[in-house]
Amino acid sequence: MPFWHINGELTHEGIEKQMRDAKELAGFSGISVLPLNDGVKTNGDPKFGTLPEFLSEDYFEQFQHVLTTARELDMEVILYDDIDFPSGMAGGKMESKYPEHTIKRLDLVERALQTGTKVNEAPPEGKLLSVVAMDSVTKEIIDLRPQMNAGRLAWMPPAGAWKLMYFVMRRDSFHKKYLVMDFMDTVAVRHFINETYERYYARFPEYFGNTIKVSFFDDVGFWRHPRTWTPSFDDAFTRLNGYEPHNLYPALWYDIGPETESARHAFFLTRAELLAEGFPKLVGEWAKAHGIEDTGHPPGNYDPTPIDMNGDIFKFFRHTAIPLTDAIIRYQFGQDGHKLISSAADFYDRPVVATEIYGAFPGDSFDSLMLYREMMDLFVRGVNRVVPHGLWYNYNPNEIYISPLVSPYNEKIAAALPAYSEFVGRGCQLLQGGRRVANIGVLYPFESLAGWYRFEDEDNPRQGFFVAPETDYQTISGWLTNALHRDFTFVHPEYFLEDKYVLSDGKVHLKNEENFQSYDVMMLTGGKVISAATLGKLRDFYVQGGTVIATTQLPWKSSEKGKDTTVVNLVREIFGVVPGSANVPMGDNKNDAGGHALFLPNPDQDILAKALNRLAPTPDVIVTTPPRPVPKIGKFSYIHKVKDGRDVYYFSNSSDERVTSEVSVKGAHVLRQWDPHTGKVSGPVKSEFVNREGAVYTRFQLTLAPVRSVFYLTEDVSK
Repeated sequence: MPFWHINGELTHEGIEKQMRDAKELAGFSGISVLPLNDGVKTNGDPKFGTLPEFLSEDYFEQFQHVLTTARELDMEVILYDDIDFPSGMAGGKMESKYPEHTIKRLDLVERALQTGTKVNEAPPEGKLLSVVAMDSVTKEIIDLRPQMNAGRLAWMPPAGAWKLMYFVMRRDSFHKKYLVMDFMDTVAVRHFINETYERYYARFPEYFGNTIKVSFFDDVGFWRHPRTWTPSFDDAFTRLNGYEPHNLYPALWYDIGPETESARHAFFLTRAELLAEGFPKLVGEWAKAHGIEDTGHPPGNYDPTPIDMNGDIFKFFRHTAIPLTDAIIRYQFGQDGHKLISSAADFYDRPVVATEIYGAFPGDSFDSLMLYREMMDLFVRGVNRVVPHGLWYNYNPNEIYISPLVSPYNEKIAAALPAYSEFVGRGCQLLQGGRRVANIGVLYPFESLAGWYRFEDEDNPRQGFFVAPETDYQTISGWLTNALHRDFTFVHPEYFLEDKYVLSDGKVHLKNEENFQSYDVMMLTGGKVISAATLGKLRDFYVQGGTVIATTQLPWKSSEKGKDTTVVNLVREIFGVVPGSANVPMGDNKNDAGGHALFLPNPDQDILAKALNRLAPTPDVIVTTPPRPVPKIGKFSYIHKVKDGRDVYYFSNSSDERVTSEVSVKGAHVLRQWDPHTGKVSGPVKSEFVNREGAVYTRFQLTLAPVRSVFYLTEDVSK
């Protein structure tokens, strides 16, 4: 159900023709009307946006015809909630009607002070959140709020290398035509809902829950505005962390000593909570109350760090019915991060995981094979609903400023689209719902990502990518999926403390109603910061006979104030080594309960493979002869789900190489082959039962042509 970019004037004739062609020529089952601003320029030429004017009476009259046509064609319409992206502009109404509820930023205004020179001045313009003096040598911080009188600061600095620092919140500019709302401001969100969602519902209530089943929000977060702040921040910080933030603000820019990491973690945890409980929560509640589901995404949902893009990708989707990953830019971009979104869906027991796919892929290299490559790679990462990017109303190449054109009007892929749509439909049908089988839990290193990040660092390469050098969790993600063929789930360290994660029988059990999972191995990827509470539960898992593998860097700092020593002692208890900033030797620790903890200071995929084969020798799926080396273009991967009592295995080969391998799946099964490319069901598959380390496996030969995939389903024993 692709985006339909309306870069021209809607007419009844144009709506009917293009929707009919989308259904009959491409096989699309619906569309998402995506209005666009006017005045966008490409190569110096003006490109026109949506006419009639967004949310005008004439616009709604044309949207009515979209809905009427959809009903006639048995199509659905995804309700895109704004004009252009990101969501939150309401076509300019947030700026014109509610300017006090638009985006704000945090600024630092600072200067060096000379000993003996008295300060007597008014603070800089903006809402003053904190004013301190910091000694850049000793890291001592003095709260100067008591020195404020009648709106002026009067203070004499003592001897030292002092900096005067004002932290002020100001109205921000924005990089689009209109100012965007403050996504953390619940009053702003309600205004936005009233200006957009409610207006659609007031006009078309009879279509909600049938023709309109899903709404879509886009890029809700901090893209291009990493210092986004909100008026309620300090109160929320105190409520969530148990202490006030005023003297800690310098940590957002500088090292303030031993409390640096815990202070940064507290700040960025607070911002993540405010975002999660702002826009996505209120929009999710509105959608549910009006009989539909919501989907959408923040910016950078796949990036190495969420801190300056979306707060916390797990928390962001707390209230979203259909978590969605944004598979854009180019093939395989952000690939190792897509499992974050499906892992969040796993935790929340959400049966559907969507993707916005192909946006900004280079048009000259986009062909029918690329349609399949990216989709297959996302299927194995848990995606099971698809929003291609996309159709364009004016589909002349000169009128399209975000490639590619995924449309029956694109001669390059037109002939392939009907079969592709059937392929996607079959894949989604088999992969939606049920439970995913994964034997490894990988702790998401949120505390280390938050403890590292600071504003305006000269070494920050770009938003979403400023991480400590030991950060390897996405590298581990790629090794496990593409090379070792060991499926896993990211586990949020804060959520790991909840009762949903139960320790028993040397395993970690995720206790969901439908998508329940059990992990034989917990992995602690590289990072120096973790909460003592999370590490304590990991220690309990090890003590009770669990297997823990750590990579690259063991933590030695706590995300909670004053608990660094506790973290060091817990690491020593688990791994048998003393953590530090560098040169920590390999740890290989065991206990009488069968617990095994292994620290790999210099891992690669072969070292990790040997460790898993030794410590977890009975995985769910064994690929005996996977491609070596791993292809640069495309991958061989799999996903295993259980639905209605039947095992569903999906194997994909998105590479240009033919793959032939012996594959063993745990359990004694009779398998049939289901081909998503043709719809053909065949079998039973020739196989044999074998024993490995006391576990029974079903072994068979698998052959996949380039850019091809296949399902294997166990026989339905109920028939």
